[in-house]
Amino acid sequence: MRLVLLAIAFAATGCSAADALNVVLDPTARPVSSASDDSPSNGASQADVIILVAQRGTPAYAFAESRENGSTIFAERKLWRGLQKAAEILNEGGSRTVTVGVAGGEYDGEFGGGIQRVPRIDNPEGTLKLLAGFNDDFSGRQPFAFAVSVPTIRGRDGAIFQIASRTTLKELVISGLILDAAPSNKYDARTNSLVKGESRNYPLMSWAQMEAERVVIADNIFLNGASGTVRLGMTPPRGVSGEVIVQNNFFLNNLLAFETQTYGRRIGAPYGRLVVRNNSFLANFPYNPDPTSSNVSAVELHTSESFQETVFERNLFAYNAGGAFQVDWPQDRLADFTLRENLFFLNGVLWGEGAAEAAVFAGKFGTGAVYRILDLYDVEDDVDGEVSGNVAFDPQVPIVMAPLQSVDGASVSAQPTLMNDVRRLFGANTDGGTVAIANFAPQMMFDIRAVPLPQNEEAKAFGVQPAIIYGATGAPQ
Repeated sequence: MRLVLLAIAFAATGCSAADALNVVLDPTARPVSSASDDSPSNGASQADVIILVAQRGTPAYAFAESRENGSTIFAERKLWRGLQKAAEILNEGGSRTVTVGVAGGEYDGEFGGGIQRVPRIDNPEGTLKLLAGFNDDFSGRQPFAFAVSVPTIRGRDGAIFQIASRTTLKELVISGLILDAAPSNKYDARTNSLVKGESRNYPLMSWAQMEAERVVIADNIFLNGASGTVRLGMTPPRGVSGEVIVQNNFFLNNLLAFETQTYGRRIGAPYGRLVVRNNSFLANFPYNPDPTSSNVSAVELHTSESFQETVFERNLFAYNAGGAFQVDWPQDRLADFTLRENLFFLNGVLWGEGAAEAAVFAGKFGTGAVYRILDLYDVEDDVDGEVSGNVAFDPQVPIVMAPLQSVDGASVSAQPTLMNDVRRLFGANTDGGTVAIANFAPQMMFDIRAVPLPQNEEAKAFGVQPAIIYGATGAPQ
């Protein structure tokens, strides 16, 4: 997989270590050599800060230590300590960016508690960027190769990645994490199906009552969530329309993969725009596996009370048993809607649908008594807004299934299973026809040796694009 280089080596630059690292971690940033003499409380520009996080005893940590200067560059061995340091610096006030750059590796929470938490930040002029997936000298970043895993535990007491309530920021960027809920879930030992009632009912990432002008969630892997992935608990600052960007993420095998609803918002204060771009929604399952219920589809669309405009473009929706989009509101209450150049395949298994274009929309569309399942062509004809350039065919995406938990590890070496044709999960044949759910949300894995990217050449422009990670030259920001 291609490594996205974000800077040239130190030896080849004429700038200081601090300046070079600013370029490494944010190629659009202008290096700041010293802090302003103005008081932070007056909103003056302050020196940008970089916090490098790498595991103890690794070449990456040795590099981080060699660049630490105690003022604009810091080194930490634990991700939670890096986030704590970032909050401390941002709370000093002033217009500044604090970037937490994380080298590839596995980072457990404080005391192994399975949670990464950002303390409360109160700085409406501050920007926090968490950029994970760097190589050993922090000269390049590729989250889908230099994976940064944030492991959790059975009985976790909240979201795996969370931000303290009532945080205020100008901008928040979270890029490059693997958030896998499987350790906090319960699976049937015979079938590997999820036992929802005995799994933790928290999302993978959340915050509450946050104010931020702009939020970017990019290049992450959300995996095996039993109760949603990202909980958008926020509102834009007064007088600001605000924007949320969700791009280049894998949503794999979750219940409630994504909701466009914002929670804890001020009444009458929706965000201006939500853009969901180049994400791969793969093999997500219904929260309620009932063909006449709510909470069945991969994405739930909320009203214009959350966002005035929602744009879905160049995403990949495949093997989502309860359909791609759940719509339980009348059209006149929805946000302005754009569905442009997305790829759909086999999203209607809950209703026995095996056609490539099936179940793009599902729901009652208001208070009507009839539950409707709309295929791609129905959506083109019946849905208000721009619906253009969408296609339906097999992207040929492989996924990695976890071994059965009933295997006796003392006598058998259980190996993950690479499923090259996900239709086998539903008993589907190559010609479509009737299909059925064989197992309910069986545990899946993310393996950098088998990243779930389309093998079909015509499908490679849809969904996650490893070459356009946040911060890469030419990538949307």
